[in-house]
Amino acid sequence: MKAQPLRFNYEFSRVYRRASFATGRVLTIHVFHRPKGLKHNNTRIPEDILRVGFCASKKTMGAVGRNRARRLMREAYRHLEPRISEGNDIVITMKNVDELPSYAQVANETEVLLSRLKVLKPGACDDAKSDD
Repeated sequence: MKAQPLRFNYEFSRVYRRASFATGRVLTIHVFHRPKGLKHNNTRIPEDILRVGFCASKKTMGAVGRNRARRLMREAYRHLEPRISEGNDIVITMKNVDELPSYAQVANETEVLLSRLKVLKPGACDDAKSDD
């Protein structure tokens, strides 16, 4: 199932405030396990969906660098999406870096941090390996 985006500032704020997080060299990942009955505009959010947001800091990168960073994070997440359990709100943030990391670094760190947060389903096969 394809993840839905986090779009509103209060959704990001809720994740930052109430979520557990893990930090690596270039990424920080916040995971909020949604309680049943959580609402958005007086409409219940289904428990079986996954919502995700991507952020890059304005401090060191210009617009082009931030967009590239978000594309890297989105692609790394896309390969892991089938293995992530539903019912979570996830925010992946690129730290302030002088030079953008490679895709391999971002993909590896995303997998490590998500497994550290116990969001990856056990025993699921890796979708990235089946692309060969």
